[in-house]
Amino acid sequence: MRMLRSAAWLIVSGGILLAGCMQQAQSANKAPAEPATVKVTGQHDAALSAARSALVHFLTTRMVQPDGVYTNYLDDGQADSDTAMGHEYLSESTGLWLQHLAMTKQKAAFAQFYRRSKATLWQGQQFTYRYDPARGYQYPVNAGVDDLRIVNAVGRFAKQAANESWQRTYTKLAQTVAANTVPQGRVVDYVDAHTHERARQTTMCYVDLATLAPLVTAKQYARALALVQASRLTGALPLFATRYDFSSHTYTGTDSINVVESLLTAVHLAAVKQVPAKTVAWVKQQVQRGTLYNRWGANGTPQTTDQSAGGYALAAQLGLLTSDRALARTALQHALNFQITAADTPLHGALGDLGTRQVYSFDNLETLVALDLYLDGE
Repeated sequence: MRMLRSAAWLIVSGGILLAGCMQQAQSANKAPAEPATVKVTGQHDAALSAARSALVHFLTTRMVQPDGVYTNYLDDGQADSDTAMGHEYLSESTGLWLQHLAMTKQKAAFAQFYRRSKATLWQGQQFTYRYDPARGYQYPVNAGVDDLRIVNAVGRFAKQAANESWQRTYTKLAQTVAANTVPQGRVVDYVDAHTHERARQTTMCYVDLATLAPLVTAKQYARALALVQASRLTGALPLFATRYDFSSHTYTGTDSINVVESLLTAVHLAAVKQVPAKTVAWVKQQVQRGTLYNRWGANGTPQTTDQSAGGYALAAQLGLLTSDRALARTALQHALNFQITAADTPLHGALGDLGTRQVYSFDNLETLVALDLYLDGE
């Protein structure tokens, strides 16, 4: 099986928030509450705990820098590529690492990494989706889902810290991102920090409902939820359309479905207890069979036999948010089939390909977050 590249390669940038159940949406001019979370009980598992320890050691020694996370273990030097490569940073990875630090209650590490990474990625009203440390260059656009993920992580941390300073930090960040990236409660894919041009579409997996809920009005939240719910395909494949075009008022990307994108959409729905039962059942069937392929036709036929650790990690998160621990554990076992266990390599503990030395941050960090939720709970 060939490992899927970072989700950023597929959808500009993506990722997941393990935020929780829907809470009362607030007016955007009030100090927003922190995103709520679904109650998940942690469980002791020696094998999964050992796998997480090896993964954390790899990440902290090879991938995580003081102000960001490398996109790939290999530094391929393709700075002019249309997609992030090598030792560039993604706001996607920053948000996922912050989420890990918050979930595992590493308060000093969280505070230090957030301050350093914000200094690197912040553009005044948003986070650049991609940063090249070799050139000190911020790409001009953000990615809506990444900004919301970071907001979520800071909100979690503010709740843990329980002090006014971090509450003010969360409030200011949440309100700024909401005004810039979520105009009238509508998540847009990107905003150009230089031209201020806004995308006229939203990718369904960008609509992080649990994080959005306290940032917008109840009416705006209801519209966002309805938009995501209506994106579910009605045929043999109970997944979701790729995006919605606000100009033509149509869903697009329905013939070929990226499973990572659809799983992220499902996780966002599960976090507010709105995921369709048919979607969860389909995912569980594929996980049990070991056939959670990366791309599917709307007729329910796989279009590839490639699979990814990130896909299985999202399936595990879906299981945990729907109280299906068996689904979560089986999915995690599939994700960890990508883990490199050879002791005589710097890639020990990584999820990737030992032969090509390709190790992408998305797959590793999504799996880490799933392990955190399984082992430590929420």
